[in-house]
Amino acid sequence: MSKEERVCVKVLMNTINYAAKEIAKFDDDYRDKLKGLNELIEWKVGNDILFYTEIKDGDINGSEGTAPTNPTLTFEISDAEVALKILTGRQDINEMGDKIKILGDIGKAEQLNFILDTVKDYIGDLAR
Repeated sequence: MSKEERVCVKVLMNTINYAAKEIAKFDDDYRDKLKGLNELIEWKVGNDILFYTEIKDGDINGSEGTAPTNPTLTFEISDAEVALKILTGRQDINEMGDKIKILGDIGKAEQLNFILDTVKDYIGDLAR
């Protein structure tokens, strides 16, 4: 994993976490979908990139590092190259085979997919 890929993954993860939090401040539909959820999602990329996202009843926050308690879901991504493909939408997570492991309830992962979809919609608008 090159240093450039590592930096890109960290920038993207920070951007996604920040965007998810900001969108919740302004998008009522998105915030309503977050209400009632109490989830902790951990992201592990390779051996050295760790992030987590915490959802608590309408609020969403993320940070670099290890999840403070047992996560609801953990995404283990083999390396930065794979993470970049997934985070930029160039490759579907379901097509990654053994390069990504989801620990926890797969149904919960599908239920929370709206978060990344919403972030992609907003960020995509910035790029147009």
